[in-house]
Amino acid sequence: MWRVNVDEAVERRLKKIPNPDKKRIQHAIDILEYNPEILDIKPLIGHGSYRLRVGSWRLLMDIFEEEK
Repeated sequence: MWRVNVDEAVERRLKKIPNPDKKRIQHAIDILEYNPEILDIKPLIGHGSYRLRVGSWRLLMDIFEEEK
């Protein structure tokens, strides 16, 4: 199981997103904790970070594999 840390600014932003999108984003975050390999995670070229596409939304993240 992976540990997912969501920044406070992200949590505040999530509250403002329309409900159907918010549910899909929260579901994707929940999946990240258990099996991130099944999601559409792509590296951002030149940044060392990653993005996860959820509908028209892009979630930006850092992945620390050694820490899980």
